[in-house]
Amino acid sequence: MLLDITSLRTFAAAAQAGSFTRAAGLVNLTQSAVSVQIRKLEEQVGRRLFERNSWRLELTAEGEILLPYAQRILSLHDEARHRLGHSEVKGQVRLGAPEYFDPETLASLLALFKGRYPGVQLEIEMGIGPDIAALFDKGVLDVGIINREIGENRDHTDAILYQERRMWAEARGFSLSAGEPVPLALFPPHCAWRRLILDRLATIDRSWTTVLQCTGVAGLVTAVEAGLAVAVFAQGGLTQKMQPLGPAEGLPSLPDFEYVVRRSTRTSAVADRLRDVIVDYFHLEANLRGRKTAQTAAPAVRARENRVSSVEAGGLRDGASAGRGFPT
Repeated sequence: MLLDITSLRTFAAAAQAGSFTRAAGLVNLTQSAVSVQIRKLEEQVGRRLFERNSWRLELTAEGEILLPYAQRILSLHDEARHRLGHSEVKGQVRLGAPEYFDPETLASLLALFKGRYPGVQLEIEMGIGPDIAALFDKGVLDVGIINREIGENRDHTDAILYQERRMWAEARGFSLSAGEPVPLALFPPHCAWRRLILDRLATIDRSWTTVLQCTGVAGLVTAVEAGLAVAVFAQGGLTQKMQPLGPAEGLPSLPDFEYVVRRSTRTSAVADRLRDVIVDYFHLEANLRGRKTAQTAAPAVRARENRVSSVEAGGLRDGASAGRGFPT
């Protein structure tokens, strides 16, 4: 049994801090990334390590057995690195991601990578989908998280991260009737999602008007939440002020889409490491729940699906967070 150093360090921090939230600050990870590392370690040892209650994390009997071993392993690991003068991976890597890629997931990935490779300088470019894809194609980016149609432009170097649903949405209290023109909030004409939306409306002869055109996510959210327009979002992008729409309102069905991670052809050890961290994160999430990454959404997406289920059931609780997923 080979125990992962990052998981052991996270376990020791959680035991010391008494909560995943406080442990996150000790190991420079997000709370969700801490949870992932603890689940990974529990899978490796085949034992539950913490009892979780509303007040504090408590070690199980097995966790108490493992803790001193974990501390000794970490101490020896750090000592060996110091004595051997271990040369860390260093350099610069440029990552691009859609601004609507789930922010909590992105934060977890970046924190995990930075914690593992502190000597690497990260440069991050955020934008709408087609702009990130264009930057990657021009060679500006070393690694890109790209959204695309399922099965579109298959490249053997792409690694599929997860698939997600598209959903029509309007503000709560806004009532779209089946016969009226659809008031739309849209991204610019070069956005593939815009073309898809208009093509689908044309196939059912549904008229529409453009209420707002914008180049950022904030514009779509503002227009929809204000009750001015209808828009299409990734499933995880519905906020507590929105409600989903569909055939009952005379709207066409929409196909699912997928996120992939793409690595440039330039030789770069740090780009290889970044791509591996991203892929491993989603594979770990999927494997912990026995799901196939290429066929179904990873648990990071499951959390977003749960939020959307709350929306469909009558809205999120006050103070609940909602991921923003708005592919173009």
